[in-house]
Amino acid sequence: MKTGMTTALLVLIMPVCVWATTLRLSTDIDLLVLDGKKVSSSLLRGAESIELDNGPHQVVFRVEKTIHVASHEQRVYISPPLVASFNTQRVSQVNFSLPRLETEKESQIFDAAPRIALLDGDAMPIPVKLDILAISNTPKGVNYEYDTERYNKAGLSASLPQFATQMADDSTLLSGVSELDMPPPQSQTLTEQRLKYWFAQADPQTRNRFMQWAKEQPSS
Repeated sequence: MKTGMTTALLVLIMPVCVWATTLRLSTDIDLLVLDGKKVSSSLLRGAESIELDNGPHQVVFRVEKTIHVASHEQRVYISPPLVASFNTQRVSQVNFSLPRLETEKESQIFDAAPRIALLDGDAMPIPVKLDILAISNTPKGVNYEYDTERYNKAGLSASLPQFATQMADDSTLLSGVSELDMPPPQSQTLTEQRLKYWFAQADPQTRNRFMQWAKEQPSS
């Protein structure tokens, strides 16, 4: 009886585990949008993974892979942009698993009916909803962030409404509603990476002003 009570007390005083998830990046996957926000290529350069909070996530990506065509030639196959929604609750690692994509015929089959699997660190499947992202061409080119927002607002099969609010461009920070006013749910690690990126772009005077401002902010 005493042992049982001791165990119960230990459970009560133990801190709640904070789960985090590692999204493993693949050379065959071109990550375009994460949780409603465009992913900067500079943030991914040389990275093998991205750390995510546990919970619901959504990625928009393309498959880019060298395939064999007629006459023993090769070309780079690029899939249509795909939307994948999944939940990392109690999942420590997420790995992309693609079907065989080696030939022209296999790429055509994938275009007609894309399918991927997400596996955890033990190679067990993670439930995922997959769809093709319809894109809209504009004079400025394709805006995957905007198209993802439009997709999520439409309530389609892989939509996640919590990522439907697009963050404002950096040029609007000083007027109207900005990304500082209404940040959408996203990985806190990705937020830290974005802060580090823009800090590195600033000149010394701007960095000093930012550091002074940061020191003046409340601790909580």
